[in-house]
Amino acid sequence: MRRAWIALAGFAGLALVCFVLMTVWTKPEITAGAKGAAMFDLRDDGYDYDTAKAYLADLTEPARRLYLGPQRILDTLFPIGLAGCLALGVYLGLRRNFGRWALVGALLPSAYFYADMLENGAVAGMLRSPILTPEDVELASTYTVLKFQLFEASVLLLLLCIIGQVVRWSLNRFRKMQ
Repeated sequence: MRRAWIALAGFAGLALVCFVLMTVWTKPEITAGAKGAAMFDLRDDGYDYDTAKAYLADLTEPARRLYLGPQRILDTLFPIGLAGCLALGVYLGLRRNFGRWALVGALLPSAYFYADMLENGAVAGMLRSPILTPEDVELASTYTVLKFQLFEASVLLLLLCIIGQVVRWSLNRFRKMQ
């Protein structure tokens, strides 16, 4: 049990460090290099071909290199930490009632991670491609939207696990008081 909590803290720490670095370093520089436009990865409603084409036309070469270099590394490590934290948190929250079946609940954050990695690859492809196609944009946009939907569902499942634990602890405390 102690190892699980140490792993949870490690995943959370990795996600936090990457989030801070992206927030204070890569995101502001890439956004400035794109005339203030939001990065592809942050558009939870997705984007269309014309929007992507305009973004790529505005993106400066230093911002493109930052997006494909340090931002790509951070945007790989961040979902590892975040998905690990969510999956382990869900597993710990469900295992008392569901035993090994709690692993099924941990698949939802794993699906978020998978969608995020697919998105990262698709976005990198758009950033590197000399010719942007509507199909490339549609694929990357779909992965972005899917990533956010799976993330939100994972957070909701974790919150339900936390609420379940709080209710259990409250009932146990109430029973002891009687």
